[in-house]
Amino acid sequence: AEILSCLIKRALEKLPEVDLLAIHAGVAGASAPATQKALTDHIRSLIDGKDSLRISVSHDGVNAIEGALGGEAGLLLIAGTGSGVMARPQTNHTQIDHVGGWGYLIGDEGSGYSIGRRGMAAVGHAFDGGPTTTLTDLVRDHLRIHDRYSLLKSISSPDWKFQHVAPLVLQASSDADAVACAIVDDETALLARQAEWLLKKHPNLNRRYTITGGLSNHEYYVASICSAMRGIWPAAEYTPPKGTPLEGAVQIAMRQITGSDAPQ
Repeated sequence: AEILSCLIKRALEKLPEVDLLAIHAGVAGASAPATQKALTDHIRSLIDGKDSLRISVSHDGVNAIEGALGGEAGLLLIAGTGSGVMARPQTNHTQIDHVGGWGYLIGDEGSGYSIGRRGMAAVGHAFDGGPTTTLTDLVRDHLRIHDRYSLLKSISSPDWKFQHVAPLVLQASSDADAVACAIVDDETALLARQAEWLLKKHPNLNRRYTITGGLSNHEYYVASICSAMRGIWPAAEYTPPKGTPLEGAVQIAMRQITGSDAPQ
């Protein structure tokens, strides 16, 4: 709430003459109605004399699908530090369905965290005499990990982040490293499987999908997930995202002004 307060105050300071009509905030973890209401009330408390102001709060994935699909129906695969799949069954409709997003402890297949963790596991296996991989050279050069002891010390540090290893795995996969390719292909297949579960609930969904998140900038990752998606949804077409999550938040706020409800 404190970070949200600072962001809103800074925005209002930069736009003192703007007639503010609506605010939408997409907040990580804000899926529960009680959380959304608490944040909505908090935002309203920051705005003096604006009882008519339309305010909505959703989890941040809603911003992502709104921006990526531009309000149209379709499917969105989210592949960043975490992962998940979202569907909008109808164009300009407030209903949004999603699967995944369970976090790194029990989910986040196809995410930067999961790919990075498996990449480090592969390096450990190589140290033990398992399959050789160029990942051992990459983590040595970029992370100064050169043996069992430096690996254990690094991943035991409170500052360690497995997702920072994902770009190295993707670099190795782009260079046709067999171990790295297998990791990425396995992970994208697991994420596509989540899309398959969602498609069973929405069999008539518009046949288009897109991918957003940091991993969507890597050519091999996109090619791998498109290959997996062809296996479960051969008639669908991949299209790049139309817009960013920030643009999605603006679109949701604009719909509030026209009388539509914000998606949850």
